[in-house]
Amino acid sequence: MNEHSKNWSPAIELNQTNRNLILKAEVPGVDIKHLNIHAESESISICGSHDQHKSIAEQEVIPSQLHYGQLECNVRLPVKIQVEKVRAELIDGILTITMPKMKQASKVRC
Repeated sequence: MNEHSKNWSPAIELNQTNRNLILKAEVPGVDIKHLNIHAESESISICGSHDQHKSIAEQEVIPSQLHYGQLECNVRLPVKIQVEKVRAELIDGILTITMPKMKQASKVRC
């Protein structure tokens, strides 16, 4: 199998605050313009690609342990989110997706 055709999944971490779910994914070397984030009320998916760039003079001495090719990650969320308010940023190879939780109806006491 060609290195460029391999699929890989980034390491992820999912945390929550009172208001948000926060997903962090390790995507070193991947440019934000090569990522596609698709949010639904109960899931989020990340797709993209990381191309290998070698100069003609470079020769691989040991097998690469870096991830190249198509990346794909699908995460089922523990609570519903407000899809239209999802935000993403990529800093130093860490993709952070902030997903506001759906507001739950407050309980009325009789």
